[in-house]
Amino acid sequence: MKRKSAMKIFVMGAGVGILICLIMIFLLQLLGVIPKWWNTSLADDIYKRVSVVEAYIDKYYWKDDISDQKMSEYAAKGMVSALEDKYSMYYTKQEYEDSMTSVNGDYNGIGATVQMNNETKEKIVIELQKGAPAEKAGVKVGDVIVMINGEDVSEKSLDDTVAMIKGENGKKSILTVVRKENDKEVKKEITVVAEKIIIQSVSSKMLENAIGYIQISSFDKETINQFSKAIENLDKQGQKGMILDVRDNGGGSLEAVIAMLDELLPKGILITEKSKLKGDTVYESSDKKHFDKPMVVLINGNSASASEVFAGTLQDRKVASLVGVKSYGKGVVQTIFSLQNSVGGGLKLTTGEYFLPSGRSIHEEGLTPDVTEEYTGTSKELGKEDDNQLKRAIEIVKVKMQ
Repeated sequence: MKRKSAMKIFVMGAGVGILICLIMIFLLQLLGVIPKWWNTSLADDIYKRVSVVEAYIDKYYWKDDISDQKMSEYAAKGMVSALEDKYSMYYTKQEYEDSMTSVNGDYNGIGATVQMNNETKEKIVIELQKGAPAEKAGVKVGDVIVMINGEDVSEKSLDDTVAMIKGENGKKSILTVVRKENDKEVKKEITVVAEKIIIQSVSSKMLENAIGYIQISSFDKETINQFSKAIENLDKQGQKGMILDVRDNGGGSLEAVIAMLDELLPKGILITEKSKLKGDTVYESSDKKHFDKPMVVLINGNSASASEVFAGTLQDRKVASLVGVKSYGKGVVQTIFSLQNSVGGGLKLTTGEYFLPSGRSIHEEGLTPDVTEEYTGTSKELGKEDDNQLKRAIEIVKVKMQ
C-alpha cells in the first residue's frame, strides 16, 4: 500500500514537474526570453555572427564609448530590416513610447514639438499646443533649448533631450532657451510642469451655405470623441452638408477609423482585414446612427493608410465624393507589440492587408479622386482662404444640396 502510494506521489510529482517546465517554456517564449538550451539553428547562427562582429569592434574600432545597449538595439533593428518591409521596425524604449503616443492620442509632457537641426544640433521649438504647459509658461516657437535643469543638451540626441522633459504629471523642468528679441539673442530660464496632454487631431468650423468642415490630422483613440463632438457641434449650427479633410493625414489607429465610419454609415461592410494569425476579419457598421447629408472628402498624396480606409470606404459605399489628387497607397496593417517585459522597447510588424467594401485593395494603388484638383494655394497650411481644393469641394457639396 505504501509502495503504491509512493509510486502515485512520484508519478503525480513528475507530471506536475513536466507541466511546470512546459508552462515556463511557454512563458519564456511569450516574453521573448529563450534559454540557451532551447536555441534554434537561427538563434545559434545569430549568436555566432554577433559574437564575431563584436570581437572585431572591440579590438579595432577607434572609439571606446559605444553603449552595449545601443549595439544590441541596432542588432535587433538589423534583423527586422532583413524583412525588407519599410513598415516593420524594432523600437527602442523611447521610440516605443513615442509610437504609443500616436496610437493613444495622449502623453505626459509640456505640449511642445521640438526638432533638431542636423547641422548645428540645435534643439528648436517648432510648434506649441494651445493652452498646454509650454505655452502657458512662456515658451515660444523658435526658441532654442540649450540646457535642461542646468545640463547642457548641445551634444545630446533629440530623443534624449525630449525624454528629459517628458514625465509624470507634476514633473518640473527648467528650460534654458535662447531666442531673438530686438535682433539680439537673449537667454531665458523657463520653468515648465508636465501634465497629461491630449493631442488635438480634429478641428472644425462652419463654412458658407451651412457647410460643415472637419479637418482630421491623424487617427488615434482621442480622435473618436473629438470627431463625434465636431459633428454634434456642426449639427447644432444647422449644417446641411459636410467636408471631411484627410489631406496630409498619414494614418493611425484602424480602430478609430472603424468607430468613426460607424458614426457616418448605415449598416453594411466597412472593411475586411486579411491576416496570417486571424484569417479574414470583416468589420461592419452597426447602424446605431448615420450621417444622411451630402459629403465630400479631401485627399492628397500624403493621405495614407487609415485615412485611405476612411476615404475609400465612404467612396465605395457611395456616400461621399473624393476631391484632390491620388492618395499614397498604403493598404497593409501594422501591429505594435510591447517588449517592455522582456528585452525592452517594442516591435512593429506588418501583420495583414485590408480591403475596402468592394473588395479592392489600396496597397501600392492609392485612391483615385472622383474630382481631380491639384493644390495651387500659396499657404502651407491647408484649409485657408487660398485653398482651391477646399473651394472645389464647397462647390460640389452645394450642387449635392440642391
